[in-house]
Amino acid sequence: MRWADELVVPVPDRKTQLSLASTDELLQSYHTELTRLRERVWDSAEGVSDIVARISAAFDDSGTAWLEQWPYPIAMAIWRADTEKSPGDKLRAYLQAWEAIVAFHAIVLLSATRCDPGRSAEIEGAIRSTLQLKSLGIDRASFGTWIVIIEQTSKQFRSTVESGDADELARAQDMFGGLSRSGIERLIAKEIVRIFKELAGKRNQWSGHSGYVSEEDQKTRVDSLISDIRGLRQLLGPVWTQLTLVRAGTARRKPDGYLQTAELAIGTRSPFQTMEFLVGDSMLDGELYLLCDGAQTPLHLASFVQLRAAPRDARFTSYFYNRTVGDSVTMVTYQYGPESEVHTDVATFEPQFGALRS
Repeated sequence: MRWADELVVPVPDRKTQLSLASTDELLQSYHTELTRLRERVWDSAEGVSDIVARISAAFDDSGTAWLEQWPYPIAMAIWRADTEKSPGDKLRAYLQAWEAIVAFHAIVLLSATRCDPGRSAEIEGAIRSTLQLKSLGIDRASFGTWIVIIEQTSKQFRSTVESGDADELARAQDMFGGLSRSGIERLIAKEIVRIFKELAGKRNQWSGHSGYVSEEDQKTRVDSLISDIRGLRQLLGPVWTQLTLVRAGTARRKPDGYLQTAELAIGTRSPFQTMEFLVGDSMLDGELYLLCDGAQTPLHLASFVQLRAAPRDARFTSYFYNRTVGDSVTMVTYQYGPESEVHTDVATFEPQFGALRS
């Protein structure tokens, strides 16, 4: 057996290992979802066509088929950018799509922290102080504002997840709508913050008064932004297939919780498909939540992102909080261009600010 002492086992580099692990995790999540859908088919013939349509998208070779599994507010922003024709319009739309991505990510993490009101007040106070030091604030939700929120909240969650405390980890999973530990780690990864900061630099450089930009340079910038989205997708892995965005409907009390109807606010199509979820805590009718199937406590998203009636022919439009001026709060959509915004009274929106606004 002396030959075994000299046996060399080839081990790929760390980057390749992480890529393989990410792929394996993604395939496992697909396998779990397929098993669940097969059980649904045999339980009831209703909705079979919807299941077929959903699964067939996984075998679609088009470059944006994956969007049909992402949350509607960001999927629609990316879809709009992808469908723009001229390089200039495409560049502006992709920059806006990244605004939607970063804002949504920040809203998810902020909403999760608010599941613990005591700790959230402390975290939001620290965020407010950091924003003030950077001459930023929640009154105008800039790209930089959202990044500060992501950086501060993800740091707190990393501390919780890495503490080794099983109870703390379980509580964190409840705060994220039942998401697995690996899913939480993906959402709060330092690499995510790094990508967002790099995007902020590009956005500041390309959106400023940089003079004439040739069509070729515009195409190059678009390619760079698309490449960054690919990088983000690799880091997030199966998170958005595990954690589903829904618009809550009516609920019925059951012995083991609530059977609640909800619209799947995912992909680029509306009206949305309707499903029933068994949850421990009922969701507020009409509100947005993130949850894994069977979650005890769905994650209630703060109203910094909303679904409202569309200004044109679609059924829903996603609106993101943009700014507060005087007594008016402005929400903007990245689906139909800069002309699409709505206003609401600051008094009704005030609770959403929490401790972010002094």
